[in-house]
Amino acid sequence: MKQKMQWKLLWLFTLPLGFSTTNLVAADEITIMAEQAALVKEKSQSNAQQIEISTGNIPPSKEKTEDGTLNFIEQIGETAREIGQKEDLYASVMIAQATLESGSGQSQLSQFPYFNIFGIKGQYEGQGVSLPTQESDGKGQMYTTHATFCQYENYEASLKDYAKLMKNGLSYDPIFYQGTWKTETRDYTEATRFLTGRYATDPHYQEKLDNLIETYHLTKYDEAKNIGNEESDYILPTDDAIITSTYGKREQGFHRGIDLAVKQGTDIIAAKEGQVTRSEYHPSWGNYVTILHPDGLTTLYAHCKQNLAQAGQIVNQGETIALAGSTGHSTGSHVHFEINRSQNLEQNQLLDPLEVLK
Repeated sequence: MKQKMQWKLLWLFTLPLGFSTTNLVAADEITIMAEQAALVKEKSQSNAQQIEISTGNIPPSKEKTEDGTLNFIEQIGETAREIGQKEDLYASVMIAQATLESGSGQSQLSQFPYFNIFGIKGQYEGQGVSLPTQESDGKGQMYTTHATFCQYENYEASLKDYAKLMKNGLSYDPIFYQGTWKTETRDYTEATRFLTGRYATDPHYQEKLDNLIETYHLTKYDEAKNIGNEESDYILPTDDAIITSTYGKREQGFHRGIDLAVKQGTDIIAAKEGQVTRSEYHPSWGNYVTILHPDGLTTLYAHCKQNLAQAGQIVNQGETIALAGSTGHSTGSHVHFEINRSQNLEQNQLLDPLEVLK
């Protein structure tokens, strides 16, 4: 540990923090939209079965929460990273497309037992499902029909089949999707621009994909997985810290992190370099900041008097991100500090900060 710690268990009584963060907007169940003139017919390289690509995308609904989108991204993120590295594709683009096309995994087609998160039509290894879909008559009018969509055993199979399409193209044009490859583009925005009008007819397709990539910081999946120790090189968020409450079970419930007693207005610093993902107010945490780090862990700093860092900001280790205080459910000035494997701050993904700081 790079800082002094005074191991005084003063037990500054704060209320337990076993709760979810404020619900925000995400995607809802959707109907797969497809314009008939833009449907692409092709034989899948994996099963020699005819497939079509649904060119529609899923509009976000205000009835679901941001938590649902984060959960979906976490489910497919590492698999997409691995496939992207192997197939010379942007995992960020794959994840954004899957999120958009499947309504964050909430559409009927994307759930058990179909797991089709890209709206690919046809059959996969002889498996398909007939579902209603809306088509265009070419004159701007939509009508409902039935179509057969690929059925997969899991999300991984859906991701791999999509990647195979991007790499192998169409029977009459093997490089039809070459503009999505990393080696053929300067960054992910060129890939999303290329997909617009080719994979989807929506003129705002690139804008929607880019927004998802930026909002959920998906470019981190474009890099190879850091195989180093994820639990190293973190520092305490305050100097000369006095630990007043530790991580784990206690009489009032479960304490999600550690508490560090400090004076009002003390600088709170980033435990490690990363990108700020939240800088807002919560009824229990008060003013709080979260940072997503390169190793995939998220740190949380709560009860701040004032947040200084803004969401989306890149911060260095040791950089001041907030001032200590006693906002929210708190009985005295201190910093509540958490480390979590989940960007969604799920309790079952929490780590003991003192173990990480060893």
